Amino acid sequence: MVPFIKTIHVFVLLLFICSIVTQAQNERETRAVWVATNFKLDWPPPTFDQEKQKQALVDIFDNIKSKNLNTIFFQVSSNGTTLFKSSYDPFSPYITGEVDGTPAYDPLKFAVEQAHKRGLEIHAWVNVLRCFTGSESSILKNPNHISKRKPEWVIEDVRDGQKSLWLDPGLPEVREYIAAMIEEMAENYDIDGVHLDYIRYPGRNFEDEFSYGINGNGLSRDEFRRKNVNDLVELISKKLKAVRHSIKLGAAPIGIYKNLEGFSGWEGYTEVYQDSRSWLKRGLVDYVSPQIYWSFEDNPRFDAVAKDWVENSYGRSIVLGIGSYKPNVKPEMDQMIQYARSINASGVAFFRYENIKDLEFNSFNYKSYPATMAWLDGIYPTQPQNLSYVKSNSSQNLYGLNWEKAKSTAANDSISYFALYSLPGKKSELLQDYLFDVIPADHTSITIAIDRPKRVNYYFTLKSVSKLWNESIESSNVVEIKMPQLLSLVQPDDMLIKPALVKDPDNNYKIIFYSKGKEKIEVEGIGKKTKELLLSGEAFAGKNVLSLRKNLAAFQSVKILFKSTNKDYELKL
Repeated sequence: MVPFIKTIHVFVLLLFICSIVTQAQNERETRAVWVATNFKLDWPPPTFDQEKQKQALVDIFDNIKSKNLNTIFFQVSSNGTTLFKSSYDPFSPYITGEVDGTPAYDPLKFAVEQAHKRGLEIHAWVNVLRCFTGSESSILKNPNHISKRKPEWVIEDVRDGQKSLWLDPGLPEVREYIAAMIEEMAENYDIDGVHLDYIRYPGRNFEDEFSYGINGNGLSRDEFRRKNVNDLVELISKKLKAVRHSIKLGAAPIGIYKNLEGFSGWEGYTEVYQDSRSWLKRGLVDYVSPQIYWSFEDNPRFDAVAKDWVENSYGRSIVLGIGSYKPNVKPEMDQMIQYARSINASGVAFFRYENIKDLEFNSFNYKSYPATMAWLDGIYPTQPQNLSYVKSNSSQNLYGLNWEKAKSTAANDSISYFALYSLPGKKSELLQDYLFDVIPADHTSITIAIDRPKRVNYYFTLKSVSKLWNESIESSNVVEIKMPQLLSLVQPDDMLIKPALVKDPDNNYKIIFYSKGKEKIEVEGIGKKTKELLLSGEAFAGKNVLSLRKNLAAFQSVKILFKSTNKDYELKL
């Protein structure tokens, strides 16, 4: 038997379901989340056990994939320290407990491997000009911190009673230093993008008299500062694209570029000297994720600010930043996703992981690749060949899918992933709805478990996928797996109506069901002598997935109650 290189445990109750969806999903859209490491906000956990750290990151990435997100902004540089091997800044104390310690693993290398293993794009999130804030004195005292090595580059800023340290971008040597650090990182790590944060001044009151005096060249102070930030972005872009043209460069400017009629607030152009429209117009960045952290009812309003960004994109990608940490924003996030689609934004990004880790997004019913960036000139790889399946001798429910990677037809015909599609029929069109999983290119075999078959025939096919998510024009052959024992039990148009309970490889349970409209629901755990409310909430029209993160060892079954229709279903564990 051909060895199974990777195992995907699935209950094929999830396959080939004709979903009732009232809101359209874009074929390709960026669905990003910021994973913050500064102050250990999202990761690493409060332990220096490095195996536990690694497992915590695996759990985060598994959860991100389960939500059908596709992009991670992973923070690798903050407070003048890094989570990767750098000859410019000291290593973060969060891994070993000491600044510039020697870890047993490389966090960025591990994160890249784990993201790509799950078919997720990963961008290295860099705090660019702010080099220290907070109270972690061990960082500031370290002799390798930039404030100690190059104190003449650093300016102290005091705002609202809080001190922070900023590199002065008015010094050409500072701009070269930052760009060289990012260039080195891109050369050493297989990152998909670089995500620039704090690519700005802290505010108008900034003591840069020295740099302005020697480099102002007759410009006003405002013009000088905007030019410095623009020159820094341009230098980073040139160095990065020289390493690999396919690396995406993005930035997270503050939410308002300039105040307009209908909304006002802290604006990037005049207050912090972020001329981000210039970056877009000149093609210096591939995307921006403006921090539009307001609700539809705020002033400024989310929709008004978002529309202004999209209407001034200059053909580049606008990924709308959503403030999921705000109580008045959280209930509106699905509405924001739909609004982003309606104005042709390239997608959305959620700040930050902690605030969405327990949420399921009704707007992300199916998997999606990140938004297309046509200017990056991606190639279309050759399709895989000779897809076949083998039934396991050890279990009647396991099937191994095997295929061959086609020989390259051109030097740049690179394959980064395989896209596995599950089709409702042998000749069905390959719609995005049928994308089942994204598999790393170093695998040519997986195992699926059809534990509770609901159909007689299952159909699978594969496409090759490039680094920039361009699929092969053609797909592999289609394989058909038959369940002859179900011929007398299942009708050809049978579909899942009743709730189904599924368990993933990490022993987490989910309930999957379809609803014709909004319904109040409750889920109870049922034991021999106990009954406990596990969760309550609202179901929406179409496919719903409820995650049961509580330990269910004390229960024998769970019961889902539909309050408006007064129906309930009990599901055995």
